[in-house]
Parts: sequence; C-alpha cells; structure tokens
Amino acid sequence: MTGNDKSTPESEATAAEATEPQDDGQPIEATDAAEAVEGAEADEAAAKEQTPPPKPPQDPRELRIRFLEAQLVEKEQTLHAYIRAHKKVEQEFEAFRGRLLRDQEREVLAAKGKVVEKMLDVDENLERTIEATSRGGSVESLLEGLKLVHRMFVERLTELGLERWDPTGEPFDPNTMQALGVVPVKDPAQVDHVVMTLRAGFRLGDHEIRPALVQVGKLM
Repeated sequence: MTGNDKSTPESEATAAEATEPQDDGQPIEATDAAEAVEGAEADEAAAKEQTPPPKPPQDPRELRIRFLEAQLVEKEQTLHAYIRAHKKVEQEFEAFRGRLLRDQEREVLAAKGKVVEKMLDVDENLERTIEATSRGGSVESLLEGLKLVHRMFVERLTELGLERWDPTGEPFDPNTMQALGVVPVKDPAQVDHVVMTLRAGFRLGDHEIRPALVQVGKLM
C-alpha cells in the first residue's frame, strides 16, 4: 500500500459511523406510515362514534295507522267545510224567503188598494143617495139612485175581471152550481137544466169565486 492508502483503525471506525444511518428504534418512513395508519383508524373511530346507529324498520301497522289518521283529519276538514257551506246556503235561502214574503205582501196590499180605489165612487154615490132620501126625496128618486149605484158597482167589478154569471137555462153542473131544490117540469128539454137562478155566481177568470144557487128541473 502507498502512503495515501494507509488507514488507521480509528479512521475506519469514524467512517463506518458516518455511513451508518441514524437509528432511533425504527426507520423514518416506517414511522410516518404508522402514524398515518393510526390517524386513519382514529378518524374512522370518530366517524363511527358520530354516525347514529341505523333505525329499525317501521312497523307496517304503525304506518297504516298514521295513514288512516291523516285521512280522518282530511275527511273531518272536508265535512266541516260542507257544514259551513250548508249553513251559508240555508241563511241565504232564509233571506231570500223573507224578501219573497215581503214582496208578496206588498203586491197583495197594492192589489187591495186598487180594489178599494175602484169602490170609492160606489160608496160616494151610495152616500149621496142616502143623503138625498133623508132630505125628503121621493121613493122614485131613491130607486133611481140605488139602480145607479148598483150599475156602477157591477161595472167596477167587471173592470176588476169579475164576471157575474146567471146560468138559467143551462145544464146543471155540480162543479159550478149549487142546487137548492128541484122544480117539476113538463118539457123534457128542461130536465136536469137550471130552471131558476136564486143567486148569481161570480167568476174571476177560470176561478169560481162563488157558485150559483139554482133550482133544477125534473120531469113530472
């Protein structure tokens, strides 16, 4: 060996120490891996602790009960809505009925007023006739006054649509006439016919106000 290649045991030992890695019990890379594994395990454990346990499956009967309860609530709400609507319609009908009755009362009152107005002239003429007779008028003047009042009365009734009806000579009709007796007749044409009218009947349109009182012929 040359002078430069000579080495002493101390130098060899120093070189060996320099080339050997620093060892504190385990390699550096293994330590990092272990720490990463420990961190992952800790995170997983923490996640498991934070995650709630899975809920048990619900009982189908409980679900059915809840569904039926919800339907019941909905039906009750619908029923209450129908009740409110019915009460509202009932109130509106009662209000309409009240208005209708009031309108009918006003119409009847107006019709009565027209009838009374038509009869005022008759009443006034009858009063004049009575006054003239009380001042010493003759029987003839009284009779003429009464005939005038009667004629005016019939005219007013006719204006109101009332028809005076004398069925003498007509066939007897029990629906519009009232027989107060029979009269013996020899003429077959008078059988079951009105021979005499005791009281005239009155009609208002197709409505029979008062039937005629008559006597009916019967064959001897």
